Amino acid sequence: MPHRLRPGTRATLQVRQLLPGEFAWIITLLDPGTGNVRSTNYSPRRYASQDEASAAGKAAVLEILGADTPPAP
Repeated sequence: MPHRLRPGTRATLQVRQLLPGEFAWIITLLDPGTGNVRSTNYSPRRYASQDEASAAGKAAVLEILGADTPPAP
């Protein structure tokens, strides 16, 4: 992400069925101070099952939140 996340930023993950056999994830980041939506990230691809989209979405959440965390010494 191009901007730093504030400590306590929360992420919600939704999996939506777009068409039969086509699923995608949506990640919403919530600002800890106000509770307002900070950003929304959409799945760049479509998945054949809800489980596959959910697993990919969980990995994306970890990547988004982890990308802003400095490496441990």
